[in-house]
Amino acid sequence: METWTDEQRYTAAWQALKGLGSRRIRRLVDYFGSARAAWTAPAEEVIRVAALGSKLGATVDAARRRFDWDRQEADLKRYGARLVTWRDEEYPYLLKETCNAPAVLFYQGTLAETDKRVAIVGSRKASPYGLNVSRHVAETLARNGVTIVSGGARGIDTKAHKGALHVQGQTLVVIASGLDRTYPPENKRLFAEICEKGGAIVTEFAFGSEPVAQNFPARNRIIAGLSRSVIVVEAALRSGSLITADFALEEGRDVFAVPGSIFSTQSQGTNHLIRMGAAILTEAADVLDEYGWESEEAGQKTTAAVALTDAGKAVWEALSESEARPLDELVVRTKLSAADVQVSLLQLTLHNLAEETIPGLYLRCPG
Repeated sequence: METWTDEQRYTAAWQALKGLGSRRIRRLVDYFGSARAAWTAPAEEVIRVAALGSKLGATVDAARRRFDWDRQEADLKRYGARLVTWRDEEYPYLLKETCNAPAVLFYQGTLAETDKRVAIVGSRKASPYGLNVSRHVAETLARNGVTIVSGGARGIDTKAHKGALHVQGQTLVVIASGLDRTYPPENKRLFAEICEKGGAIVTEFAFGSEPVAQNFPARNRIIAGLSRSVIVVEAALRSGSLITADFALEEGRDVFAVPGSIFSTQSQGTNHLIRMGAAILTEAADVLDEYGWESEEAGQKTTAAVALTDAGKAVWEALSESEARPLDELVVRTKLSAADVQVSLLQLTLHNLAEETIPGLYLRCPG
């Protein structure tokens, strides 16, 4: 059975009060010395220290006086929840370093400490190309001991989580609701599997919190804060994924972007990030090399000294140096999916191993 300290219980109670936010909670706890001391402090002192207006102050004080402690305890037990406050040693140190670290995290599963965390985010309405990239990059990173962080949403996020699980890797889901709400609902089994296999579902939102729109930017800052870097696979110009990238940059974290077609709205955001200086990601090794994380595939290079996937090698071999070949022919020759061939062609062209002579036709560059 899970146990929680008084400090964790009181910090969670503060988090459940609407309108405060993590900065004010941390200020109260620091001023009064503990979450419990802050909770029992006079209303006028709480209002002054937290810089609450009269209306919000009255609302917070009323909510504090009628707080249902039995309900909180029952919810913690029912959902097998664990708590960690920003003062606890177990609090993720990468997240603690950020300017607005959550005062408390509610989580299910195992929140193992590691500096090898990378976020993979992107569009809910992803293309087959984007989904394939997300799965492939997540699998490769997870196979090399990197924990994959994402938001559990449809599309890119879900593929990233599943990719990590497929190779028995670790993954964290950061949600924009309480632990008693599953969003999207079709991922309920996926979230359970993540916890069963050593990962975690993480949130700063108290029980009963719905996944409303204003919660997602707050969720995105946690995704960025938990991670050494953020990989944006596909994103429109106005996208929550770009908000995650902005949070990462504000905290001095690295941002990688996967280049995409100039004709795809789902690649406008990633192409924009690249124009603004984000690192181009064409393979998971780009991330591993950046941090000096040893790769299982280290030393396995092509004739052009570039690490390629098996699919990349197959596509390179299927290309000709004298005859430009279209995508559908390469699909037939390699027996790969169109999405796999597209990903491989992107990698090959960026490494000058292939050339798109005219739209849709590809030549192999000499190796």
